[in-house]
Amino acid sequence: MRRTPQILLALALLIGLVPQYAAAQGEWSIEGADDITSISAMGDGSRIAIGSHGSKAVVYDKEGTPLYEKEANNVINAVDLLDDGTLLVASDDRHLYAYDSEGTPLWDADMKRQVKSVSASEDGSVIVAVVQRVNDLLFMNGQTGEQIGAAAIGATMKTAQVSDNGQWVLAATADQYLHLLDGTGKPLLKIGASGQIQSIDITGDGDIAAGTSDGRVELFTSDGEPAGNIGIQSSVSAVAFSKDGASLGVADLTGNFYIFDSSGKQLWEMKVGEAGRSVEFSPDSKTMYAGTDDGRILQLDVSSVVAEAKSQARMRIIAWTIGAAAAIVLVLLLLRWMQRRGKLGIFREIWRSKWIYLGLAPSFILIFTFLYFPAFSGLFHSLYQWQPGGRTTYIGLDNFERMIHDPYVTKGLVNLLILIVTGLIKSLIPPLIVAELIYHLRSKKLQYGFRTAFTASMIIPSVAGLLIWQNFYDPNMGLFNNFLHLIGLGSWAHGWLGDPDTALWALIFIGFPFVGILQLLVFYAGLLSISNELIESARMDGASLPRIIRSIHLPLLSGQFKFLIILGLIGIIQDFNSILIVTAGGPMDSTYVPALQMYYAATKFNDLGYASALGVSMFAVILVITVINMKFIKSAEE
Repeated sequence: MRRTPQILLALALLIGLVPQYAAAQGEWSIEGADDITSISAMGDGSRIAIGSHGSKAVVYDKEGTPLYEKEANNVINAVDLLDDGTLLVASDDRHLYAYDSEGTPLWDADMKRQVKSVSASEDGSVIVAVVQRVNDLLFMNGQTGEQIGAAAIGATMKTAQVSDNGQWVLAATADQYLHLLDGTGKPLLKIGASGQIQSIDITGDGDIAAGTSDGRVELFTSDGEPAGNIGIQSSVSAVAFSKDGASLGVADLTGNFYIFDSSGKQLWEMKVGEAGRSVEFSPDSKTMYAGTDDGRILQLDVSSVVAEAKSQARMRIIAWTIGAAAAIVLVLLLLRWMQRRGKLGIFREIWRSKWIYLGLAPSFILIFTFLYFPAFSGLFHSLYQWQPGGRTTYIGLDNFERMIHDPYVTKGLVNLLILIVTGLIKSLIPPLIVAELIYHLRSKKLQYGFRTAFTASMIIPSVAGLLIWQNFYDPNMGLFNNFLHLIGLGSWAHGWLGDPDTALWALIFIGFPFVGILQLLVFYAGLLSISNELIESARMDGASLPRIIRSIHLPLLSGQFKFLIILGLIGIIQDFNSILIVTAGGPMDSTYVPALQMYYAATKFNDLGYASALGVSMFAVILVITVINMKFIKSAEE
């Protein structure tokens, strides 16, 4: 038994449930650099160039020792190292600089506008630059810094990238398009992206990666065909292929760094706590350099991670094969056991009733697909950082721990307790009173008329009712404030839904006089089921109407109370529609509830793992309350 945890961990690793981590080989920091805007590795891996928001460009050797530092007069947007050690620097000071391997200036090109990007082939034969608010991609002479040509793109340029071999040039524009050109500037393809393009890269084979502001990394082939679509945590700030094109590094604005394989499968992930700004692989693809917004450069050993991921892919195939074989063996053993005990006849009975089972199959499949499967999926994914179609990373109980420290959840729990108490009072007492009044009417016609009048309100859509009440609370033309002005109490007029002190109670008051139709009908049906002989006997013994209600009606309605309490609790805990429509959780967080936080996590922030954890927690609370209710509230039959 002592080895059980180790065995389970090994199995989890085999099927890929436990994420892999990369070890940090080193960390550099540039004083006064602020954001690391770009990183470039020299073709032989001997040097690394860093560009920063703090107007500094620094060249390091592969051990992290600074070789030289250059400073511009404004933000450095991009750097690129050539095979001969030449450093190209693009800056918002409207200049494009070139330095030799010793840091001596080679040339300084005044581009008249802010230079937003520079990229070159490894040998420097193709150099392109992007300048502010210009629709042309500029081609530069690496020896003199003069412009030698331009490719008309037709839209405002954002960034550009040249493949290492100089065969391809990729440009991104503000209208969400990628433009693929050859090394001479001849247009080849125009590809549309799903969002605003933030970063791009291209391999020597023409494979394309584009990171967008909506948290997607889109992959394309050199023919423009989609090759993958990756979802990550936040807006993409940088993408970079390894030199062999087998791996893709990605950074996002929440401080996460990722590695994916060429098909878009996640191999590794790390969070550094600060916004990620740039990524670059060493030429041997064994190290990834990651730049943050606080001037740090992380040197990460990823070779073992990539190798381990490939090994695990093979092991998963073996594990699933073994599992399938074991399942077949178990089925055969079960059939053998049933044969020995003469129980195989059940299959003949099933075959005789095959048409009945076939008729039940659609219902069962639909119930499983739309009820049971989402429930089990939510339970499973509550242990993961999950984005459908993107990454799924096992994080254990971190989502539940995060709930404890989430101020919106803690504030929502206080509001939820208030809503539960007031909601149960509203859903039980007014409908019971009205049901008793209708029940004690002498005329059957009047009973029928009042029942019909109350139930007729069911035809009003709930959303319409909420919007009507929202108009009642309007501070300028709402019914409540106008009525207060009419009776001389204008000083009491208020922005009821706009004040944190009154918004929650204004929501609670919606639906006055709180005669729920379902609750009314349930109580009324319960009263009708009470024996008239029992009531008459009580009256003959001198019992008054209040005593009959207290001693006969209420005890015999305990089953109805149990049913309505359970339904009420489930509805109150799960409901966020009315709050979303009327206040959206505001003002500030005064009307927040956990269910609304679950909705926002799933729809607004695309954080479905956390949303699943919130849903599982609400399920657990409802289950506990239901068990307590079933245990302590006894019906007449019990």
